[in-house]
Amino acid sequence: MISLVLDVIGGALLLIGLLLLTIGILGVLRLPDTLSQLHAQGIATGPGVIAIFASSVATENAVIITFAVLGIAFVAFTSPVSGHAIARAAHHRGNQSETQNNWNTFDE
Repeated sequence: MISLVLDVIGGALLLIGLLLLTIGILGVLRLPDTLSQLHAQGIATGPGVIAIFASSVATENAVIITFAVLGIAFVAFTSPVSGHAIARAAHHRGNQSETQNNWNTFDE
């Protein structure tokens, strides 16, 4: 009984993760500027990868679950840092969006 429930939860998490990753890819391909693409990637990809890792609970294998937990921790710590680094590089490069106002006065 518990195995069936874990299989259903694992399958649902896998589908949710794949859907979120697909939405993130479409956002990166369709949005015009770097910061908008980064926003789409950050909002959809982090939870998508975490959902895919979390779906490995259905395997009921302690080694796979341990690696999935380590993967979730890695994504949770590195995704915001990489997003910040990309946004900072885009800002220093001077990539301004077409709709961006001049309210951002961050200079170094």
